[in-house]
Amino acid sequence: LKAKTLQAKADATGDLQDTTSTRDADQKYLDDLTATCEQKASDFGSRQELRAQEIEAINKAIDIISSSSVKGHAETYLPSLAQQQSADVAPALAMLRADMHVQAQARVAQYLSKRGKQLGSRVLSALAVRVSDDPFVKVKKMIK
Repeated sequence: LKAKTLQAKADATGDLQDTTSTRDADQKYLDDLTATCEQKASDFGSRQELRAQEIEAINKAIDIISSSSVKGHAETYLPSLAQQQSADVAPALAMLRADMHVQAQARVAQYLSKRGKQLGSRVLSALAVRVSDDPFVKVKKMIK
């Protein structure tokens, strides 16, 4: 009887140790998982804020492109150039329009680059590089 009691006590002690170690491991896993989830939630929130700022910067760039200071140049310079009756009028207008486009494109690229650096956004920096590139390089090459 005493041997059975000692055996039962040893079994119970072993089970208690196994259960305790399993519980401790589960608690450690839960703590790690909770910390990971909190970190991911925090990262998600900061990325959402960054995306909102990127969208704001892109909207500002769109405003720059569509602003009257960019659009209005054709109306400002067209009448004065149209009054000149020379053969150089058409190339001058085309050059003027291309120059205005390049200036607006440079302003947008500069703004996006600046905001990308301020916000630490690789997306805006990449967009600034893409905007600053001339989209017609391939076409110009093919024409030449």
